[in-house]
Amino acid sequence: MFYKDRDIPYKLKAEEALIRRLDVNHPKLPLIEEEYRKKLAGLRGEKELDYQLSFLKENNYLIINDLRLQHGVHFFQIDSLLLSPSVSFIIDSKNIAGTIVFDHEFNQCIRIFNEKEEGIRDPFTQVQRHVRLLSQWLDDHNLPLLNLEYLIAISRPSTIIKSKGNNSYNNFRVVQAGHLIARIIDLEKRYLKEITTMKETKRIAKQLVKFHVPYKPNIFDTYSIHPGDVRKGVQCPECMDISMHKIHGSWYCPVCQTTSKTAHILALSDYYFLYGNTITLSQFSDFLLIPKSKRKSASSFLISLSLPYAGSKKGRVYDLTPLIEK
Repeated sequence: MFYKDRDIPYKLKAEEALIRRLDVNHPKLPLIEEEYRKKLAGLRGEKELDYQLSFLKENNYLIINDLRLQHGVHFFQIDSLLLSPSVSFIIDSKNIAGTIVFDHEFNQCIRIFNEKEEGIRDPFTQVQRHVRLLSQWLDDHNLPLLNLEYLIAISRPSTIIKSKGNNSYNNFRVVQAGHLIARIIDLEKRYLKEITTMKETKRIAKQLVKFHVPYKPNIFDTYSIHPGDVRKGVQCPECMDISMHKIHGSWYCPVCQTTSKTAHILALSDYYFLYGNTITLSQFSDFLLIPKSKRKSASSFLISLSLPYAGSKKGRVYDLTPLIEK
C-alpha cells in the first residue's frame, strides 16, 4: 500500500511562480523554463513508476515516495522505498530519452540523444549510496535493519539501455518500468525468511515519514535572481495579465474585463513559494498591489481568509500554509 504519496516538488512550484512573474526578456527565464521542463519530465516518469507499483499485492509492501532524510550534515532523497518484513527496495526512477549506456568499467553513465553524447550522473553510485545511508540512518535511530535491494527503473519505453563492461549484478538491477514488478518478484525469491514482523515494518515506516524533511530551497539563491525582479499583482485567470484590481469583493481585469473572487489565491501561492509561508498585512498589500488608501479593506480581506497568525494587530504575521497546502 502507498504509505506516503509522492509530493509535487516545492522547487517546481517556485519555478512556476517565477515563469509567471519574471519579465519575458529576463536573462534567467530560459534557464528556469528548461529546468522546469526537465522536472516535469521527471515527474511524469515517477507517475509511471507509481502506476507500475500499484500492481504490487496490497499487503506485501509499504510504499514511501519522495523520502528525504538527514544524515549528519547531509540529506539524501529516495524516489521510492518499498518496505516488507523479508526484503525492501530502494527504487531510483529515471526518465531519460534516447540511449543510456552504463559503463561499469569507469563507473559512469552516458546518454546519447540526437547524435550528441554526454555524461550524466551515475545512478548506481547514487542508489548504492542511498542503501548505505539508509542502513546507517536506521541504525542511528535504533530501528531494525533491513535486507535492502535496489533497482533503477527506466520510465520511458522508448529508451534504449546498453551496458559496457561486465557487471551482471548491476545489469540485473536496471529495468524498464513495465517489467519492474517481475524483477521485484525475481529478487523476492532470494529472501524467503522474514527478518522483521509487519508490525515492526510499520513502525519503521512511521518513523521514516516522521523524519521526512521536504526540500524547500530559496529559489532566488538557486538562480541568482534579485527578488525585485518579480512582478507583483494578481494574475487574471483568463488573459493571464498581472493587472487585476480589487473592486469590492472581487478582482477585476481591465484588459479583458474578467472578474474573479478567487484570483488572489494564485497570487498568494506564488508569494508562498517565492518568499515563504508567512506574510504581514504590509507584505500582503504590497504584493497584491492594493493601494494604501484601501489598506483597511485589505486588512478585512486578509482576516477573512481565516489564516492562523501570531502577534498583535499591527504586528500580526499570518501563516499561508493552510491556504496553500490544503
